[in-house]
Amino acid sequence: MKALRYFSALAGLVLLYSCGTTATVSGTVEVTLPSTEEASSLISSLVPAQAARQVIPYTTESGPKIFCIYPQDGSNDMNVLTLAPVEGRWEKENLLSYPCFEADGTAFKKFTEDIKVERIAENDFFLLKALREDGKGKAQRSVITFDPNKENLEAVSFCGSYLGDGRIEGSSYVDVVAGALNPAVEFARDLLMSDASLVELSKADEMTDQAIQWWLKNNPNAQSNARSITYGALDNESSLVASYRKTKKESSNNYNAALFNIRGYTVIVVQRKSNGTYVLAWAEPVCANKNTDQLLNNIYFRDASNLLFYYKGKRTFNYQLNLATGRLMK
Repeated sequence: MKALRYFSALAGLVLLYSCGTTATVSGTVEVTLPSTEEASSLISSLVPAQAARQVIPYTTESGPKIFCIYPQDGSNDMNVLTLAPVEGRWEKENLLSYPCFEADGTAFKKFTEDIKVERIAENDFFLLKALREDGKGKAQRSVITFDPNKENLEAVSFCGSYLGDGRIEGSSYVDVVAGALNPAVEFARDLLMSDASLVELSKADEMTDQAIQWWLKNNPNAQSNARSITYGALDNESSLVASYRKTKKESSNNYNAALFNIRGYTVIVVQRKSNGTYVLAWAEPVCANKNTDQLLNNIYFRDASNLLFYYKGKRTFNYQLNLATGRLMK
C-alpha cells in the first residue's frame, strides 16, 4: 500500500488551515454563468501572469461564481480566487490560501489534468492533479479536491524521487487526525494509490538511503582532504546488509568487507568478526564515465585492520583506511 501525505483545510476541524466565512453577495441584475474561456478572461488581470491556473465557472448554493485555483509563488500553498456577480458585473469576492503541499524542496511545475467536477458522496467537488519537482530528481504528485460550497480544500500527495523509467519512488506518510478521512479525502487517496507510476519505497531501501546520506553528511571531504572517516552503523534489515551478504567478500583476521553498487552509490560495507555488526565504511556516487572518471573497482586487506581500495580512470591510485581507527591515507 502506498503511503501518502495528507493536507486539509476543513471548516470546523483544526488541521493545518481553517478558512473564514464567505461574504454574502447580493445584486439585482441577473447574471448568466460564463463559459470557461470567458471566465478565464475575466480572471486574467487578477492572477499573476506567470502562474499556472485552473478556472471553472460554477453555480454554488449561493449563486453563480467563478473560481480560479493557482499555486502561490514561492510557497507550499494553493490560492483560490472567487468572483461573484454584483449588479451585473463580476467582482472579486474572496482570495483564500490553503496549505497544500509537502515542504520537500520541490516547486510547482504544472497541473497534469484540467479541473473537473467530481460527484463524491452526493456532493460536487472540484478535482485537480498537480506535479511539483526540484530539478534534481525529486517529485511530488498530488490530488486536490475543493468543495465550492463550503470552500474547503483537501490535498493528498505522494513524494519521492524519479526512477530511470519516469516512475516516482517515495516514502512519505499519512498525517491523519480523528475523523479527517472524509469521502473527498478517501477519493483522492484511492486515486493516487491506483497510480501504477508511483512506487512505494521499501523499508529496507529507505534504511539504505538514510545510511548513505548520513555517511555523506558526516564525511563531506572523504574524496578530497579527509584524514579520518566516521563510520555509520547499519541496521541488519537494510538493503545494504542484504546486498553485502550476496557479494564476494575480502577478509582479514578482524573484518570482512564487500564492495558493490547500490541505489546510485558505490559503497564499502564492513562486518566486524568480533561481534558480527555491520558498518558503512565508504560511499560515493557511481562513476558516470568509466573511461575518464575515477572508478572505485577493487579492495583488499593489507593486514588485519588496513583496507586498501583502488581507483582507475586516467590513472590508478589507492586509499588506505584503518578500520580500527578510521584513519584515512591517500
